[in-house]
Amino acid sequence: HTVAEQVGEIYTREIKMASSFVKQQSFLTTCIGVAAFAAGYAVASLWQKAGRKKYRDSAGASVEGEDHSMFYDEDIVSLTSIPDRKKFLPSDFYGQMVRDCIICCVDCVVVRNNPFKKNTRECLLVERSDEPAKGLWWLPGGRIFKGETFFTAALRKTQEETGVEGRALQVLGVYNTFFPRSSWDTEIEKGTQTVNVVVFVELKEGSQVILDDTSERYRWLPLDGEIEDEDKYVYVQLQRLEAWNTTFGSQ
Repeated sequence: HTVAEQVGEIYTREIKMASSFVKQQSFLTTCIGVAAFAAGYAVASLWQKAGRKKYRDSAGASVEGEDHSMFYDEDIVSLTSIPDRKKFLPSDFYGQMVRDCIICCVDCVVVRNNPFKKNTRECLLVERSDEPAKGLWWLPGGRIFKGETFFTAALRKTQEETGVEGRALQVLGVYNTFFPRSSWDTEIEKGTQTVNVVVFVELKEGSQVILDDTSERYRWLPLDGEIEDEDKYVYVQLQRLEAWNTTFGSQ
């Protein structure tokens, strides 16, 4: 071979080697990219699955604006009228009811926008002064009067116990609670059972908290903070509210 031919052969071999190296590197890069994508997808899938489970476990809130009232007569005014004798029951009679019957109640998740901290929503908690659940940080609420809807009862109890006004938006859930003590215990009979409808109430701007004698103190709990240490009943309601807002958007 001539010198030119030898140089040409060497150049051709170098080109082939370089081409082979590039192909190997390209294949390696592709493999790394595929592996990275697969790992990312797996992590994202696990995160989404965990998120879905979290919100599925906390799901159950009703459609906003629906308070589940069903009237079997067109005269709704008569069905929802509440004379004073239905509001204030004789003490002995009501005490016997508490000990022997299930009491239907409404509890209120009262939420406000913090007036001093932008984009911070807070829930109103009260420290109960009476049994049941004495000393616990709880939701304001109490007995539903015959003739009340869940929403009207929630607004009444919110105003009576905390002095604030609001707008009832949503039923978050219904719970069957069993207490070992009540304010109507006797030496022989103790405890009570209540069925509680939990209603989400949005605070009217400018409302000021004025507690009645059923609560010792109050505080505003930031919804974006740590809620795991709260009472289990309160925690479940806030989880339901978060699940609804995350899935469908808050008010």
